[in-house]
Amino acid sequence: MVTYHNNTRVEMTSHFTIMDQHLDAPRTVGESGKLVLSRLKSGSSPLGSESPSLKIVLDGECFYDVDGTVLRLRPGQFLYLDKGVGCVASHRAEMTGMCVILPSPDIPTSNRAEPLLGRSIILSTRTSGLGRALEEYGRRIARDPGIGHRIVDSLVRRVGAAIHEPLAESEAAMARLTVAKLSTRRALFQRLERARGYLHENDGRVVSLAELASVAGLSQFHLARYFKLAFGNAPIAYHRALRLERAGALLIAAGHSLPEIAERTGYSDEVALSHAFRRHYGRPPQLWARERRRG
Repeated sequence: MVTYHNNTRVEMTSHFTIMDQHLDAPRTVGESGKLVLSRLKSGSSPLGSESPSLKIVLDGECFYDVDGTVLRLRPGQFLYLDKGVGCVASHRAEMTGMCVILPSPDIPTSNRAEPLLGRSIILSTRTSGLGRALEEYGRRIARDPGIGHRIVDSLVRRVGAAIHEPLAESEAAMARLTVAKLSTRRALFQRLERARGYLHENDGRVVSLAELASVAGLSQFHLARYFKLAFGNAPIAYHRALRLERAGALLIAAGHSLPEIAERTGYSDEVALSHAFRRHYGRPPQLWARERRRG
């Protein structure tokens, strides 16, 4: 175990740590939180903490054996583990990842992921501000570990404050699923969240229902039905809104022509984009953009 201070490799002196070899037993974590950058070859490590933690894979993939269930974590996802949950993390090739261990008081007992969400849940990094920030900071720290030492305190605080929102949203989405058995409902939500993350990752083109159903491992009928229950819109409508949101961001940024924006958001031409934009926002693209720039 080593840490970095001012970009210099030194023995661990703070709560930012680089894990460059596998563990034989879980390490004790203090109550002040911790940030861990993992750079590991193939192997496995037993992990555990008295505090909640979030784990993100930046390169490669990792398998977490939690309560007898093996969870596969890939880039574009993060894993939330409730306080006191132990697991074994393993991977078959080199892996780079980051773990944020939160101080226990950041997740009050009344707001923990029980009972609907269970003791662990995998969420997309693309569907929440927290997830996007985790991925951005993780990649920055992987490129320059000195950043980790400088921002560990603020990052742990921000993650502790922000984790409530995606957990609450996920719990509400799961509550809307009309599935009686709790374990089945959790498994179904994970498939739907994987599909939703895929839509966010592909907001520059059309994704068919058949393609999305293959990603989720569900029939098209069940995907369409349960996705709308969980997230409020059918998959195609949800994805259309994402593509138009991206088109709006490109319009506000300026420097992009309407035909270029149409191409970058999966519309056949600027006419098709303009029609879709007007139906969604109630304004032609250029007028909408001018209004937004004025404030």
